[in-house]
Amino acid sequence: MRARILHAAMDLYSDRNNLSTSIEDVINAADISRGTFYKYFASMDEALIALGRQVTDQMTLDIQPVYDVLTDPLQRISTGMRLFLARALHDTRWAGFVVRAELIPRESVLLDYVYGDLRDGASLAQLDFSNLQAAADSVLGATVEGMRTMMLGRTQDADGYVDEVIRLTLRSLGVSKQKAEAANAFARTYVADREKQR
Repeated sequence: MRARILHAAMDLYSDRNNLSTSIEDVINAADISRGTFYKYFASMDEALIALGRQVTDQMTLDIQPVYDVLTDPLQRISTGMRLFLARALHDTRWAGFVVRAELIPRESVLLDYVYGDLRDGASLAQLDFSNLQAAADSVLGATVEGMRTMMLGRTQDADGYVDEVIRLTLRSLGVSKQKAEAANAFARTYVADREKQR
């Protein structure tokens, strides 16, 4: 039943034309009673936080076989961003939820990876920042806004756009132009090769 509630919430929340989603909307879409909703969630916010964590954690776990084999923080950051942006282009329901909800919980698998890659990059002197949270917000903010652009079709050249988002994000973290381009080129080729193997 919990999964049914979350599925209905995602359907409703991912619809750009639906400006607000209420508990009443969710119980109608899930065809459940109000009591059933409250058996699992105390509020709509609690349901959205649970769904946000589930969606971002599942995406992170889905990319682990491709992502976890990488050891270079710049390659990991650029590959992770590319995978999230590519999914937004091909799965607008998922992207619609992620960009509208803007709910990446304080504790999630995704944040653990982002923080880890940023820390590793800083310790190897590949990245230059003084505030880990600001650096993580930069990476996540660029990724979420990039997903919004991809989902809404606001760019004519999706590949060029993804390249630029990744390069600009790395550059904002103190990466040289040459190294940012190299990390982006690696991610582009690496992800394309993995897609061919599917």
